[in-house]
Amino acid sequence: MDHILNNSNDIATFIKEHLILKSIIAGSTSGLFSTVLFQPFDVVKTVLQDPLMKKDLGLINATKLVWKQEPFYGFWRGLAPSLARNIPGIAIHIPLTQIIYKHLKNNDGNSMMKSGIAGFSARCITVTILMPFTVLKTRIESGLYHYTNLANGLSNMYTFEGWKVMYRGWTPTILRDAPFSALYFMFFTQFKNTTLFEKLDKKETFYIFGSGLLAGVLASCITQPFDVIKTSQQLSKEKIIFFDAILLIKQKYGVAGYFRGLSLRILRRSIMVALTWTLFEQLS
Repeated sequence: MDHILNNSNDIATFIKEHLILKSIIAGSTSGLFSTVLFQPFDVVKTVLQDPLMKKDLGLINATKLVWKQEPFYGFWRGLAPSLARNIPGIAIHIPLTQIIYKHLKNNDGNSMMKSGIAGFSARCITVTILMPFTVLKTRIESGLYHYTNLANGLSNMYTFEGWKVMYRGWTPTILRDAPFSALYFMFFTQFKNTTLFEKLDKKETFYIFGSGLLAGVLASCITQPFDVIKTSQQLSKEKIIFFDAILLIKQKYGVAGYFRGLSLRILRRSIMVALTWTLFEQLS
């Protein structure tokens, strides 16, 4: 029994001392469960943001439409590219953020600003690496494109549309994800280290998760317009430049169009990042 306990303690110590391993465990665990659990929200959100849909399409009708297209299983279409993007994406993003933040902390300056720069920089790198999976995910979720598997989808996009389609919507994706990560990490570090609740143990799970959840809600609201613009570009069969997509959304939906699907994104994105960083902090 003592031998088993010693081995367990050695493993726990080893994990704590290795940043990349911690991020892989936190990323793969939270990425797997949250992606599978919340994929229906992403599917309905993508349908809502499709520029070809009716102007008055609401959340309930969008849900009914997905069910009509493919009962039950339709809510999990795009799951494979979602997993291919989210699990390695989290595993890459967390250690990069921590490495950049630790490097910046060695110099003088505002800690909140440094955490924002760290989150922004790490997300730019991660988004660029995994962009092809983001495009494929959005297309499959919409129900407008039908690929048999990941390899088939990527192959078809490259063969019929060229390599540039793999990075369609890169600009709004960067403007959505990089500021989200910067704002999230900035808010998260501030909430987590606040002195408002001095009597609470800052390492308690609910405290860390609550800080992460609140940070995720605020960051999601601020960056939502770019999520809608990204979807419009990636679903178009013809190339639409960034500014044309902005005008297209404004003309069809008005200013409110830039916030279509916000509630679904808040639920999915906020819980996912809160869970990921909570696991990461608990492994520290």
